[in-house]
Amino acid sequence: MNHIFSVKGIIGIAEKFLSLKLNRAAAALSYFLIMTLFPMLICVQWILSVLGEDIVLFLEDFSELIPAGVLTIIEDYLSYSGSQSNGLLIIGISTAIITGASAFRILSDTLREIFESRGGSDTARFVFSFVYAVAFLLAVYVLAITVIAGRWLIALLEPFFAMIDFINLIDLANLWNWFRFVILNIISAGMLYTVYYCNAWRSPYKMKILPGAVFGSLVFTVVSGFFSWFISSSVKYSAIYGSLASVIILMLWLYILANIILIGALINKEISEHKSDPKMKLHSDVHSFIKKKQ
Repeated sequence: MNHIFSVKGIIGIAEKFLSLKLNRAAAALSYFLIMTLFPMLICVQWILSVLGEDIVLFLEDFSELIPAGVLTIIEDYLSYSGSQSNGLLIIGISTAIITGASAFRILSDTLREIFESRGGSDTARFVFSFVYAVAFLLAVYVLAITVIAGRWLIALLEPFFAMIDFINLIDLANLWNWFRFVILNIISAGMLYTVYYCNAWRSPYKMKILPGAVFGSLVFTVVSGFFSWFISSSVKYSAIYGSLASVIILMLWLYILANIILIGALINKEISEHKSDPKMKLHSDVHSFIKKKQ
């Protein structure tokens, strides 16, 4: 693990990133993430409306991570989509699953190239992409319900806590505000772990999956927070790009997310390459033999 924080480890990750042209894969992935985002919002809006919650207020709970321009374009989209109906919900779910499956296939192809995974059925991967898209939607729902349930629980217990002198209700509310991000990181790390694992099990290396998943989750939270602060502090951004500013901010934000996911995979690969493992040695010997024959 210490190798990753060394100069050699960082250079190795950077060289792999450039040689595999992962910036192109990140751009393609961010495109399908945009296509998935808005239909997914229709689904989330429906489930929150059933619970009597406003999705805009829910998203503002994460305003520290979501740039102001992104919140603006989401609010405009939700106001345009109007009230929820069964037909709109079906369209939202179907579109989110289709575009989400496409995003997963692009990510899967890129991860298999990073992990040097070989074999496997293309049909099985195609089917699994839809399974993962459904799982992604369910994870978003779980996050939404957990955050709302936590808020309800604090409101329910507030009269009880008010009778206890040493408990400050303001501190309790602030503690929950921080705990939201813990839940977000746990769910996102779990999703990254799953997608890394599913694309690394045919790798010739004995892949380490957890470090990249934790890295991706934590770094995305930190970078999103910094990016949100930077955009909010930049008053000239909207003056330069006008009405397109929100769209550009959204595309850039998702592009950053896509790059972080791929860098997390590179970290897993770099760690695995430097582990003393017979499986890795066998792969290196076979690869060297093939190169000599060529």
